[in-house]
Amino acid sequence: MKKNSVILTASIATLVVGIGGYMLYDYFVGNHVEIQPAAAVTTASSTASSTALTADQLNKKWTINDQSKVYFSVTTSKETVNFEMDGITGSWDVNLSAPDQMKATASADLNQLNSGNEKRDTHIKSPDYFDTAVHPAATFEAKSFENWPTTWTEGQKASFTINGVLTVKGIAKDVKINADAIYSQGKLQLEGTSIVTFGDFGLTSPHTIVAKTEENINITLRLALDAV
Repeated sequence: MKKNSVILTASIATLVVGIGGYMLYDYFVGNHVEIQPAAAVTTASSTASSTALTADQLNKKWTINDQSKVYFSVTTSKETVNFEMDGITGSWDVNLSAPDQMKATASADLNQLNSGNEKRDTHIKSPDYFDTAVHPAATFEAKSFENWPTTWTEGQKASFTINGVLTVKGIAKDVKINADAIYSQGKLQLEGTSIVTFGDFGLTSPHTIVAKTEENINITLRLALDAV
């Protein structure tokens, strides 16, 4: 009887350790968010035409709608973990022939940050990292546009680079966004990528006995815009 009791106790202890180990691994490593492609980019590729766009079609104020998302990803020694944010707002004043006159701003609500792990998300929002109680938003302001295409075609990608300033936790950092934009059926979609580091914003990349995190943070934009 005593032997059975010892075996049962050992089995329970093993189960508890196993569950605890999984929870610890999932807290620091487990990825639950997949970066989704922009819907307009997918549909436009199948409906692309050779129709050149006019200035009247593009030269407008475009506002970011609620279908938009911003992702950031960190790579650990185990896997890449993605975070997504809704609550993206902002606008883009497009000028087809004069990119130096264009203005673009965006803001992301860091309190809507989600990685599919509530404890991890709460920690990331805490003063240890983004401190969203004091700095609830990450903001971006474009300063210039490189390799701007003065001719756009309906349903086809236009590629360029956006130079601007990203502000997180009150710290401003110059960044470059490699962007692809598509105009299709009166809608404008922008995909973009950029890389910053934890150190750029006074943060320390997390390291534990479970996993070590690389210094780079990869940013992915999925912005859908409507004409005002």
